[in-house]
Amino acid sequence: MGIVESQQTLQSEITVSGVGLMLGAPVDLTIKPAPADSGIVFQRIDQKGTYEVKVCPENWADVLPRCTSLQDNGTTISSIEHLMSALAGLRIDNARIELNAQEPPALDGSALTYITNIQDVGLKKQDVPRRFIEITEPFAISDENKQLIFLPSDTFEITFAYDHPGTEPQFATWEMTEETYINEIAPARSFCFESEIEALKSLGIGKGASYDNVLIVETDGGTSSELRFKDEFVRHKTLDLIGDLYLAGHLPKAQVIAMRTGHTFHAQFVQALDEKSILDTVKTNESKVTQPVEANEIYRILPHRHPMCLVDRVIEYENGTRAVGIKNLTFNEPIFEGHFPAHPVMPGVLQVEALAQLGAWLLLQEIGEEDQLGYFRSISKATFRKTAIPGDQLRLEVEIVQRRSNLARIKGEIFVDGALATEAELSIALASTGNE
Repeated sequence: MGIVESQQTLQSEITVSGVGLMLGAPVDLTIKPAPADSGIVFQRIDQKGTYEVKVCPENWADVLPRCTSLQDNGTTISSIEHLMSALAGLRIDNARIELNAQEPPALDGSALTYITNIQDVGLKKQDVPRRFIEITEPFAISDENKQLIFLPSDTFEITFAYDHPGTEPQFATWEMTEETYINEIAPARSFCFESEIEALKSLGIGKGASYDNVLIVETDGGTSSELRFKDEFVRHKTLDLIGDLYLAGHLPKAQVIAMRTGHTFHAQFVQALDEKSILDTVKTNESKVTQPVEANEIYRILPHRHPMCLVDRVIEYENGTRAVGIKNLTFNEPIFEGHFPAHPVMPGVLQVEALAQLGAWLLLQEIGEEDQLGYFRSISKATFRKTAIPGDQLRLEVEIVQRRSNLARIKGEIFVDGALATEAELSIALASTGNE
């Protein structure tokens, strides 16, 4: 088995305090460790009876301009982009965030304070593989001169083109490793053009802004303080983009190209990914497993027993992705005693059942739930091209093409002597047996 990149949380909690950038309210914010697969969850502790707000596409809300907000059951969290960017940059998969105001503190306008405080307590690896969003084909949305594109890639890479009439265009590309994020992106600060200040005040935002947390670009092109980077503007736009993309709950393995984009556009892009079911193809980064899994192990997970055990061995698999199994047909199979006994042929429905068993095993062995069963939800596009007879070895191949909660859509193929014999699309629903 190859090296598996594990999920992470914090070793212990940290607390930071300050004022919110948009609304100016004082705030104390605590980031706490959280269990594997729990994701990032916010909790307002200044309001009685407020609900937790999980970071996910459906909880994005257009509440305040020029920042990213979440809303669920009447609970609102705003200006989360810098904190979310820091969590993404450090590859923190799970955290619980408690705060006593609507916004996290603005701090110095970058993600650097979050980074240094988290580094002080350290990170804790969790014994669960990290998941990422797999991009198998280009995906893009555009609106006038704005465009955001995902291209398939084995790494997370960002190219950002920033163009504003108040300054020279800036263009940069990074492979977004943890080290690159910490050194090149996290220190870049929020900025605002002097010509925009009165308009922002009229919108009732920027109440917590100061020269300590916002870099002001003056009308003559100068800045209110010395730049940390010559191209600090495009770096901060990249910081924001990373935080906004983390609304998806996972980071992509993709080449990301952004042109003149902002918070609302980023959130709309994540929602478009969700609507197209691209976020359903979340996979672990675990390498292919080629050590065989024998029948006694397979049927410790699957409930089937003789004569309905139709997978003899799993010869390779990738968690959450695909599996390859083997079924050896012998003349003594009980099915051949009654199905054309003079000319025995394996029934097509049992071939599809074999694919379903392999698919259910792939799903159940990953989640590790002993009281779960996999049931057929649907069968479509079943085609039988070649008969399977005694003496044949069936190579069963299944691929999870869509996953949503407890429902998975699976493409299956069976090969005999290298030739495609059977293919079908299945959906399998996972359900509890009700045993405690």
